[in-house]
Amino acid sequence: MASDTELSEWLSSMIKALGTAQAHTMVQHFILRDIVIQLAGQHDRPEAFVASMFERVSMLVDQCELAGKPEVEAEMRWYSESFFTTAGKAVGQP
Repeated sequence: MASDTELSEWLSSMIKALGTAQAHTMVQHFILRDIVIQLAGQHDRPEAFVASMFERVSMLVDQCELAGKPEVEAEMRWYSESFFTTAGKAVGQP
């Protein structure tokens, strides 16, 4: 059986790994949001471009709901709404 020290070290390594993964996800989020904003800025109606992307992503989220994964669907729906709302506000600013 593992000692308390070994378990503590293992738990610390798991917490560090989780923190690192979370940091990577946050960086990816900001990179993707910036790409969406840059792409939207190249269109005549940037808000419409963001809205169109949101609709396409929403269809993917709907597929998760149909697959019987309500907890995944709820998290994805919240995230996509938050992501595209922020992107839409950014392209709407002068």
